[in-house]
Amino acid sequence: MRLKLVGIFMVLALAGAGAAFAHSGATGLVKERMDAMLEIGDSMKSLGRILKSGPYDPEVAIVAGDAIAGHAGEELTELFPEGSLQPQSEASPAIWSNWTAFRDYAGDLKSSALALKTMAEQGADSLALADAFGELAGTCKACHQEFRIKK
Repeated sequence: MRLKLVGIFMVLALAGAGAAFAHSGATGLVKERMDAMLEIGDSMKSLGRILKSGPYDPEVAIVAGDAIAGHAGEELTELFPEGSLQPQSEASPAIWSNWTAFRDYAGDLKSSALALKTMAEQGADSLALADAFGELAGTCKACHQEFRIKK
């Protein structure tokens, strides 16, 4: 489990490194969704820190799960109207040709984040939360592999 978490943290760190540069010049809805993704990434990093190096703080998990869920599901898909591409966007046109899969990932993101939040609220320990975090991170990774263009 620890090795899996280390791999997830490395992916998150690399994704965050280019985010600030990618946002320069973005406007409107594209900037809004980039900002939402940045907040999701920051929340994932917060979760990663408490699970990897501690101290484990369920309140951090509750806040992070809530923030991620707030940008997921329909809230996320509304930020991707067809044709909303700018040069700064990392969104793949495949989003709109395979909308059902994209919408499903957005829904999975919301349900995984809410499940993690609920577990933390109910007093789950860090090992149980690490499993929920792995599922949440897996959703992010799968969606990015299918629908994100690396710049």
